[in-house]
Amino acid sequence: MANMDLALQTAISQFNLTGSHADINVYQAYSRCDLYPDGTTKSSLTHAFNGKDFLSLDIDSKTFIASVPQALIYKSIREKDIIWLETLVSFYKKGCFDRLRMFLEYAPGVRNKKAPQVRLFERQSAGSTLLTCHVTGFYPRAVQVKWIGADLQLVEDEMNHVLPNGDGTFQTRSSVIRPEENTGDQRYSCVVHHSSLEGNITVTWGKEEKPFRLYVWIPLGCVFIVTVVGLVIRGFCYNKEDTETEYTSYNVTCNLPQ
Repeated sequence: MANMDLALQTAISQFNLTGSHADINVYQAYSRCDLYPDGTTKSSLTHAFNGKDFLSLDIDSKTFIASVPQALIYKSIREKDIIWLETLVSFYKKGCFDRLRMFLEYAPGVRNKKAPQVRLFERQSAGSTLLTCHVTGFYPRAVQVKWIGADLQLVEDEMNHVLPNGDGTFQTRSSVIRPEENTGDQRYSCVVHHSSLEGNITVTWGKEEKPFRLYVWIPLGCVFIVTVVGLVIRGFCYNKEDTETEYTSYNVTCNLPQ
């Protein structure tokens, strides 16, 4: 607090804001320490007077940088105290990151990451064929979704909309208009990048999906045949008092190629 009081008084004096000009003056100091997932670090310390930059700490050179000439006197005062300056620089080089790592150790929930699940869908909208890449179940919120393919047109009203799920994870989607001509040999891929992944998730919509659609019809055809046979048998057994009907359910899981 003593340093801040000295900084405020020095700034007021250097800007000649005493006497009738002594209105409300504000001196601020703000700092941050960033610890990135790859282990790299970054820190900064900046002072401001009445909302404008006044002084900043150059951690590597262990000196203060005056943003305005009026900060030169306070810069000189701070740099004369060598012991205090070494302690300050040491904190922004190491101390604050030790505290961050300790916090992460005792509060692991803040760094939990969940990888996204990616699915592709085809739908019709306003006479056009849309391919939609649905990305869900990821944490933290930041995610990048892009499409790769010839002549694709992005649907702009779906871009950059990241929505929360009920379990604390997030979801988003990105749609493109697929060209109607010459799509037989074209492949379209949705590429998702997220901090929980070492690389990317790439899901491709192309000709390999078309045979898969035939397999979807197989269980549906079986359902139809079973239904018809069941109706025929029931017609022969209409005079029975109790008729037991058995329903067969078909679960189809679409594992898109990745």
